[in-house]
Amino acid sequence: MGSEKQLSGQEAIEQFKEMVKHQSMCMLVTQVGEHPNHSRPMSVGEVDDAGNFWMLTLRTTDKVKDLHKDPRCYLYFSNPSDQEFLSIMGTVEVVNDAQRKKDLWDPFAKAWVPEGLEDPDLRALKITPKEGYSWDTKNGKVAAAVKIAMAAITGGGMSDGGVEGKVRP
Repeated sequence: MGSEKQLSGQEAIEQFKEMVKHQSMCMLVTQVGEHPNHSRPMSVGEVDDAGNFWMLTLRTTDKVKDLHKDPRCYLYFSNPSDQEFLSIMGTVEVVNDAQRKKDLWDPFAKAWVPEGLEDPDLRALKITPKEGYSWDTKNGKVAAAVKIAMAAITGGGMSDGGVEGKVRP
């Protein structure tokens, strides 16, 4: 890829926020110790200043049932248009806080929660990252494709000038 860089603390949190700004949809994977595990697309509403990922759900869903058995999860983000990728391993807490739910609410949530903020089953998920890994080409898809093509033609090595490495808040 390019260079490897370990991100931690505020630098890692900024990486999380930047990724979610570009791509708020991710795959949330539960039942991580079982095979097969369960994954589903989710929308991240916020990455807070401590680096926690927040999203809305209903307490009656299979994902919440999974998380009550085992709070470990993975989040996988993919933004192919900018060649940015992020994987996070963390733990989930199911939160029933009216203000937090209000802060996370957006008009699109109504498609899944017709009763809106008044739904008694509405909950927030707080994902606390333990560790992760990110990939970022820094040059975007077109520049990366050109570099790959040139490396294939010339037989030379491939470096897209990007950065990859572990991230830990």
